[in-house]
Amino acid sequence: MSNDAPVPAAKKPKYKPPLTLRIFQVVLWILVVGAAAYMALPRLLTPAPTAQLGPGVPLTAPFQLVNQDGQPVTEKAFAGKAAAWFYGFTNCPDVCPTALAEMATLLKELGQDAAKLNTVFVTVDPERDTPEVLKPYVEYFDPRIVGLTGDLAAITSMAKSRFVYFAKVPQDGGGYDMEHSAGIFLTNAKGEFVGTLDPEEPLETKLQKLRKLTADAA
Repeated sequence: MSNDAPVPAAKKPKYKPPLTLRIFQVVLWILVVGAAAYMALPRLLTPAPTAQLGPGVPLTAPFQLVNQDGQPVTEKAFAGKAAAWFYGFTNCPDVCPTALAEMATLLKELGQDAAKLNTVFVTVDPERDTPEVLKPYVEYFDPRIVGLTGDLAAITSMAKSRFVYFAKVPQDGGGYDMEHSAGIFLTNAKGEFVGTLDPEEPLETKLQKLRKLTADAA
């Protein structure tokens, strides 16, 4: 017998890719990941669709405010009746008094049909427009106009739910002004948006819109 021990088979050296190949693989992986991120980025950066105002959109979100007599008022007080909603403030130098003066004229032109319409002035400046301030202001134009005020949070929530913009603008000397949507929002008896009375429209055009709105409500 031979005392020679068997010679173990030589292990094959583990394959190691060349440095250039490894660099190529890393670069390729980076390019693949980068391409995927590039394709996904527009979707990630695109804001989620937001609700838009248009015909038929309900403007009936609940609110709790007070009228010019200091009485609590909710959206239920205006349900079942067409309405014209204007958002402004009593210290407004031009747009608001002009709109309310025109609204008073339109109510007179409507005659008996004016009873089919809620006409509402909502202040966007509740800090200054208390019920005591609102009452003589709206009644000066027409006693049928309802004035609404409340705390700022309630006004802000209501305005946002009804697609109304307003902002407080500080002025020199410590005072402030208010920016706000200038159109009068029209809703049908279901509280759905049907259009606006635009400040630039002729008075006759506004009257025709209100006549149609009140006729549809009959």
